[in-house]
Amino acid sequence: METVLKESMAAQQRYEIAEASQIAYARRSIGELARGLGFNETAAGELAIVVTECATNLLKHAQRGELLVRALVDGSGNAPLRYGIEVLCIDNGPGIHDLHRCFEDGYTTAGSPGNGMGAIERLSDELDIWSAPQRGTVLRAVFWNAPGAASAPAPQLTYGVVNLPLQTETVCGDAWSVHTHDGEFTVLVADGLGHGPLANVAAIEAAKLLAAHGDQALDRIMEVANDALRPTRGAAVGIARMPAFASLPGMPVSFAGIGNIAASVWTEDTHKHLVSHSGIVGHAARRAQIFDVPYPPNALVVLHSDGLTSRWDLARYPGLAMRHPALVAAVLYRDFARGRDDVTVFVARAAASA
Repeated sequence: METVLKESMAAQQRYEIAEASQIAYARRSIGELARGLGFNETAAGELAIVVTECATNLLKHAQRGELLVRALVDGSGNAPLRYGIEVLCIDNGPGIHDLHRCFEDGYTTAGSPGNGMGAIERLSDELDIWSAPQRGTVLRAVFWNAPGAASAPAPQLTYGVVNLPLQTETVCGDAWSVHTHDGEFTVLVADGLGHGPLANVAAIEAAKLLAAHGDQALDRIMEVANDALRPTRGAAVGIARMPAFASLPGMPVSFAGIGNIAASVWTEDTHKHLVSHSGIVGHAARRAQIFDVPYPPNALVVLHSDGLTSRWDLARYPGLAMRHPALVAAVLYRDFARGRDDVTVFVARAAASA
């Protein structure tokens, strides 16, 4: 399954696109990341074309927007590791009225040749998009530095994340990590107290614990985190565990949280919020309590720090819950980030059946 490079426990790279000069900077910077991950010149060039087309579309159709970029590593099957780049293209413009036609070469609503979206589709290894009239557009494109293994199994869990620092900071005071064990997936989101370097130290320390302790009970992981974070300023920590397949009878989503990490389980028709107790892991943490809720097929598990307001409702975005979880995270970030703190939005969906 997809995991995240240890180096990319740092926040995503964010590129604001509000004028043409910012397109060239984003293209150069993302190209440097690609070469550092072993992309050859052809693959790096294709990535550059897509970045340029995405950024140009932001200016042309929405006047402004942003690109969020992170490094990926794939260890599926018995194939060697391959490295990739995920690009999230986010705007709050008028939206796309005909998603199917927008990928046809020659189709345009802006007087251009109309080949941009078709090129994005052809050059991306993975592509997903959500848009609605007057609701803007979010697009996810992924590029790998090597072909995937033909025998690699389909991912049992798909997830997406937005993890960004306060814009005046260079490091993020939030962190996250994922651990797999015996067909279960454990997700940890940590929000270091405050923001800046000291918050980053606390959050990263919490996130690193899953590598060694991710197969333990959630309340035990929280105990370990409480001890490990004592030398730091402390953090809010939320830990969720879910099965590989959401439709297995009797298999719930379990959650334990201390502090301001919100967690919920969503379908297109229903949602259930999970309880996080007050406290600071590392300093003033009570014993964590584990809460279980049913995990229906195609449900989304959402965890986020308090850099996101809690007044969001996926029902306002028809069809979004069925898209890639990264698009869900991107829309929630776009519309509900407070703008005065670090922000992390983690969204996961397990496979529907074994």
